[in-house]
Amino acid sequence: MSTRQTHSVVLWIVAFKAFKSVTLAALGAVLLATRHADPADLLIRIGLTVHLPLSSELFRRAVMFASSLTVGRVTALALTAFGYAILMGTEGAGLYYRKRWARWFTIIATSSLIPIEVYEIVREPRLLRIAVLLANVAIVIYLYGRKEVFE
Repeated sequence: MSTRQTHSVVLWIVAFKAFKSVTLAALGAVLLATRHADPADLLIRIGLTVHLPLSSELFRRAVMFASSLTVGRVTALALTAFGYAILMGTEGAGLYYRKRWARWFTIIATSSLIPIEVYEIVREPRLLRIAVLLANVAIVIYLYGRKEVFE
């Protein structure tokens, strides 16, 4: 693989990490801002606003989950989302600047979640879960084989 292609692949990985980081940070902010509201009611209003099929099984399960949330659980979820956002952002920034530690940091952090992703797919296969798993496996394999990019 040429240097230009390698640079391009690393930029795609950085973009993937940045997307996940921004999404998780936004989720954390929304969770904190709405932690005192009724989570199920809020979810239904959002669903109506963006025209989600409210009768779908997935939406029904999301509303049931939201109904069981307390202020403490919502706060914990928000803090967890912020923590993962920081992790993903750190990985992305380190990879972008070609830091040697970033390669191993990303390999370890990404591969540590693969067993959970496999479990979730076995428990309930979903196309998005499979796509994320394949992307994460590809990232780990790519970074493991591209030591020269980070020296």
